[in-house]
Amino acid sequence: MKKIELNKGKKMAKNTLYEILEVSENASPEVIEKAYKILVKKYHPDLQPPEEKKNAEDKMKQINEAYDILSNEQKRRAYDNELEAQREQVRREEELRRQSSQNTVYTQNNQSYTRPYNGNGNVNNQSTNNAGYNYDKDRMEYEQRLRQEEAQQRRKMQENLNKEYANAYNNYLRSLGYKVKESWTKEKTKDLLLVIAIFIVLIFLLWLFPPTRNWIINFYESNPIIKAFVNIVVSIITGIFKGIGNFITSIFN
Repeated sequence: MKKIELNKGKKMAKNTLYEILEVSENASPEVIEKAYKILVKKYHPDLQPPEEKKNAEDKMKQINEAYDILSNEQKRRAYDNELEAQREQVRREEELRRQSSQNTVYTQNNQSYTRPYNGNGNVNNQSTNNAGYNYDKDRMEYEQRLRQEEAQQRRKMQENLNKEYANAYNNYLRSLGYKVKESWTKEKTKDLLLVIAIFIVLIFLLWLFPPTRNWIINFYESNPIIKAFVNIVVSIITGIFKGIGNFITSIFN
């Protein structure tokens, strides 16, 4: 098995094998294979202009190495263990730096003070200046806000990555002649409701003018299908409002 270089004892690798294949670390073998096929088609040197062939060859080398490891169960397990070990080492180093910084002497308003540290990752008491300002509380709140913002950014990045991957995969299937049925999403529901609302407002505005109102009435009377559809919609809306009214009336009674 080829040795996986993770820069032990140094910074984390710029891109993990999962990031190279543009998949999550929990991706199934099927997803990894699909992502690999899409990337091969996207970065194949023969499909690139001459000036991009060298970069495409380097990219394809990374993609093939990543797929060789992640498509093999044993190699992937070994890689995951090594990756987690490196991350744990980075976390320990960050914790040591954080604990070391807790012994730093602060100077505020020309008044120096030291936050006592008990060696267990806890501060024995809170640091304040002459006015009673709580620096520890302020720092903790600031760090919490940073963690929340970072978590939101990670969620957004993962959502965008999933959307891009789904679009690329669907386009790949379409290029092979398959018909792809896209799933219904919240965004599509919002767009549909917005179109319906705009249509209702437009009809209402047209109803305010006598010429257009007469045209709408004539169109309604002369088209049995439209007339039946409108009657059904009106009946449904009327039934909903009556039901809501009866429910409210029963509550007050």
